[in-house]
Amino acid sequence: MITLSTIKNLVSKLKKDEVKSLLDYLIYYQGIKDDAGSKGRTLIELVVNDPDCTAKDAQFALYGKENYHAFNKLLNRVKDKIYEVMLFDQNLSKPYYSNRNKVVFDIRKKLVQSEVLLLRGMTDDLESLQNKIILKAKEYEIYDSLIEALQAKQRFMVLKRGRKSVEQIDKEILQYEESRKAVQRARNLFTVIGSKINVATSWIDYKDDLTEAIKVLKEDNEKINSATVAYFLGYLETEYFQNIGNYPEAEDVLQKIKSLLRENVSVYTDARLADVLVNLSNNELHLHEFENAISNSEEAQKYYSAYSDNFYVAREIEFFAHYYNGEIEEAEKIIEEIYNASRSSNTPFLYSKRAYLFACIKTIKGEIEKSNELLQEVKEIEKDKEGWNLSKRVLTIINRIEEKDFESADLKVMSLQKFIKRILKFRHVRRRDILILRILHRLINDGFDFEKTYQSRKRYFDLLESNDSDHGWKIKSPEVIVFHKWYRAKMGKKRYRFGD
Repeated sequence: MITLSTIKNLVSKLKKDEVKSLLDYLIYYQGIKDDAGSKGRTLIELVVNDPDCTAKDAQFALYGKENYHAFNKLLNRVKDKIYEVMLFDQNLSKPYYSNRNKVVFDIRKKLVQSEVLLLRGMTDDLESLQNKIILKAKEYEIYDSLIEALQAKQRFMVLKRGRKSVEQIDKEILQYEESRKAVQRARNLFTVIGSKINVATSWIDYKDDLTEAIKVLKEDNEKINSATVAYFLGYLETEYFQNIGNYPEAEDVLQKIKSLLRENVSVYTDARLADVLVNLSNNELHLHEFENAISNSEEAQKYYSAYSDNFYVAREIEFFAHYYNGEIEEAEKIIEEIYNASRSSNTPFLYSKRAYLFACIKTIKGEIEKSNELLQEVKEIEKDKEGWNLSKRVLTIINRIEEKDFESADLKVMSLQKFIKRILKFRHVRRRDILILRILHRLINDGFDFEKTYQSRKRYFDLLESNDSDHGWKIKSPEVIVFHKWYRAKMGKKRYRFGD
């Protein structure tokens, strides 16, 4: 059953041009359907001018009384008209659709036109129309529509040219059916692997599936040489190389995806180009190519809608690049911007995470009181107990030490010890975090004598500074303030900076 709220939601999603088309269309509809168009137009104007109007208000405006039966029929008619208006050429051609989407829409519309022409015997231009559909569908790898167009042409050709022509088209249908299956398989495997990544606690959970998917897509791409298959294959290969720590190889694959997009209309959209630029930027953080990471992030932002979630994801990567490059002032501007933007968005985890990142910057700048205020807002990331929550607790201890509030720092270290002991019962905790706890515990026993603790725990610090997978620091981890570097700065009685 269609409700007024459904109509409101539909209208709210329409562009201004589409609303104008809808109102004009309802005037036309009024001319051929008595007052149906008039009441539909009145309803749309009411919804546009007063989005909070109730169903009762609308019925009185339309009928002078409550009339649920007539009102529900009107809602259904208006919904259908909204859908039709969205398919008008002048609305489908607007820039809020990608070029590829416009082609998909146009091909599907022309397929319907070709069926109508055939059924009505208007066949003078039918073969030319079908050939245009087929050529465009091949160019854009729209195999469902391509096969449908070939089948429609086959039905027409059997009357016009006979068996030989039909058999030739049949071969094409079989060929492109294989391509359709390969492209669908690529999409499905990409989706399945993505869903496994989202719930995995370690990449080992999906390593075998990922390896098998890459093998299948490579074999498919060798057979049909599809840009679409190559696109999804590239992202799966990127995932594999990044998980084994081979970021240079991942960089090469991402550069190939970028070239693939720019050279093939069958896969190009602005959103996809932006996504690969963000992935490049993120990968370049791991390569410590911070200038390139900044450049790619900035380019990606041009393709996203300003102030959208994806726009701020790209901005966050730019924040990390500036931060790791030692550009603290620029990093602070960005994190403050996206922290404030996250306040009004329905993304509590991102808001909490960005409050924590902002707190880290404030600690680095010596603004400990402000850092502590921001940490009070960090609630959602506490659910990530062995990741962001742990790092938040360590930052809180760092702040207490910076304030020389050693008694409170002592209590926070004891709390951290209990917390780690508790989560170790059912979760994995990195050895690095356990070593940091041991160092802090020893620091308390040594009366916060940094030099003494360092000498007695030198082997721990050597592990923290190593490239060992379980003890070394990882870029883009929740440990934004690198513990062993902060500790060294305290020994040297200077303020911590990432590059020191």
